[in-house]
Amino acid sequence: MEYVFPISLLLGVLLVVGMPIGFAMGVSGTIGLYLLGGPDIMLGILAVGPYRNTASWLLTAIPLFIFMAEILTASRISSDMFRAANKWVGHLPGGLAVATVFTSAGFGAVSGSSTAATATMARTVAPEAEKYGYDRGMIVGTVAAAGTLSIMIPPSVVLMVYGIITETSIGGLFIAGIIPGLLTAASFAAITMIWAKLDTKSAPPIKHHSWAERFASLRDLWPIVLLFIFVIAGIYSGAVTVTEAAAIGCFGAVFISVVMLRRLTFKDFLAALERTTKPTAMIFTIIIGAHVFGYFITLTMAPQALVEYVQGLDVSAGTIIFILIIVYILLGCVMDQLAILILTMPIVFPMVMELGYSPIWFGILITKTVEIGLITPPIGMNVFVASAITGVPLKRVFAGVLPFVLMEFIVLALIAYFPDAVTWLSGRY
Repeated sequence: MEYVFPISLLLGVLLVVGMPIGFAMGVSGTIGLYLLGGPDIMLGILAVGPYRNTASWLLTAIPLFIFMAEILTASRISSDMFRAANKWVGHLPGGLAVATVFTSAGFGAVSGSSTAATATMARTVAPEAEKYGYDRGMIVGTVAAAGTLSIMIPPSVVLMVYGIITETSIGGLFIAGIIPGLLTAASFAAITMIWAKLDTKSAPPIKHHSWAERFASLRDLWPIVLLFIFVIAGIYSGAVTVTEAAAIGCFGAVFISVVMLRRLTFKDFLAALERTTKPTAMIFTIIIGAHVFGYFITLTMAPQALVEYVQGLDVSAGTIIFILIIVYILLGCVMDQLAILILTMPIVFPMVMELGYSPIWFGILITKTVEIGLITPPIGMNVFVASAITGVPLKRVFAGVLPFVLMEFIVLALIAYFPDAVTWLSGRY
C-alpha cells in the first residue's frame, strides 16, 4: 500500500503535462511494478500482459462497430436519416435540433462510437442549420450532446469494455441500455423544444412537410432498420455473439453501401478504414496501459483494503453509490471515459457487488456518468469535435450544451432511484 499514493501522484503529473492517458498509466504502472517486485515481476507482466489483455475475441467487436459507423458516414446514410427526421419533426419548435437528436439516436443504434456520431452529425447538420437561420451555438451544442447517445444506446463501446472488465453479460448491458438511451433522447428533444419556445430567434420555425413527403422519407431508413435488426435482434435472440453481430453489421453496411445503394467508392472504403484505425489504436493503447496499472493496484491489495474500509463505514449503501456518482462525474471532466472504467473498475466493482447491487444496473449507471463527461469542461471531447468541424468557438458550444447537461443529471437521477426500470428488459441475462 505504501507505493499507491506516490505512483498515483506520478500518474496525475504525467496527465497534467500532457502525456496520453494510455502511456501515462503504462509508465506509472511499470514503475510501480518495479518498486513492488523488482525487475523480474515487472518484465514478466510486461512480457505477457499486453498481449493477453488485448488478444480477446470480444475486443474485436470494437473496431468492427467503429468501422460500421464510418461506412455509414461515407455512404451518406446518416444524411438520409437526418432528412427523414427533419420532414417528420422539423415543423416542431426547434425542429431541426429535434431531428438532430433523433438522427443521433438512430445512428447510435448501429454505432458504438460517440466521436463518429458527433463528427457525422456536425458535418450533416451545421450547413442545414445555417440555411434556416438557427443559432450556431445552439445547434452545434445539440450536435455535441446528441452524440453522447451512442455511448448508451446499443451497441456501445463503453458498455462492451465494462462487460469485458467485469465479466458482465454484454448482451444484457446492451438491452439494459435501450430504455435509458431512449429516455435521454426524449429529454434532449424536450429541452430543445423548450429552448426554441423561449428564444424563437435561436431556432426559427421551418415549413411543414406533407404526410406524403413524410411517409416517402421512410424509404430511406431501411438500411438502418435492417442493420439494427441484424445487430441487436441477433444478440438478444442469442443467435449470434456480440463479436459475430459486429461482423455481420459491418458486412451488411458495406454490402448495402456498395451493392444496393452504390454510394461507396474504393477510395471512400479506404478512408473509412483509415478513420477506424485511429480510435481503435487509442482504445487498445488505453486498455494495455490501464491493465499494467491495474496489475500494480492489484498487487498492492488496495481493492481489498477499500472494500474492508467501506464495509466498516456506518453509512448506507445508497450513500456510497451517491459518492461514487460524484467521483465519476468529476473524473469524467478530466479523463477519457474508457480510461476511467479500466482504471477504476478493478477497485470499485468488487465493492459495489459486496453491497448487493446488480452489475448490469451499475454498468448503466456508470456509463451515464462518464457520458456526461463528454460534454463538460475541460475535456468535453464531443464539444471539441463539434467545434473543430463546424468552426464554432468552444465557448459558444459549451454554452449550447448546458441545458443538455441538466437533462443528463435528471436522467442519471432516474436511473439511480429506479433501477428496475433499467434491468427489467435484461432480466433473462
